[in-house]
Amino acid sequence: AAKLAAGNNSSNRIINSSSNMSSSASLDKNPFTAGTTTVGATGTRKVFIPRDFTNGLELRFSTAFPVQLQGRIPEETFVAVVTNINEILTAAERGSPAVYMESIFACLTGYLLYLCIDTHYEKSLKQVSRLVAEYNRTTFEPNRLMLVDPSDRGLRVLEIVLLND
Repeated sequence: AAKLAAGNNSSNRIINSSSNMSSSASLDKNPFTAGTTTVGATGTRKVFIPRDFTNGLELRFSTAFPVQLQGRIPEETFVAVVTNINEILTAAERGSPAVYMESIFACLTGYLLYLCIDTHYEKSLKQVSRLVAEYNRTTFEPNRLMLVDPSDRGLRVLEIVLLND
């Protein structure tokens, strides 16, 4: 089943790779299973790590190790990367006295405060972006992988691109 790809070139099509046909049925049964797709004429393969809704709507990604990454990165490394990202995103959504004071001051200034400072949430998203860039440089790129910043995907999925050899 082909679906239009969201991106710069709307003529690209997303097609399930033939090696993932057997696991596409398990995608329906287990929503936390990563899926692989092939995009465009270049045949770039991507692995999508879905959100984990087992604890409600808390912003977390699944730590289930995708079979598509076996042999390319150790499972412990993958789990550590996703856990670190999850911890930062969980802290971003947690209320604290500083976050409440920030909101009160923003309200008192007619929200002009937000023109001068980044919110706690924005700071956390920037921290995730820096962490992803660091992981790409030290862990993913040497293994011919690239982790896409989850903010670029609307915090819906973690995308790992399998770079061609």
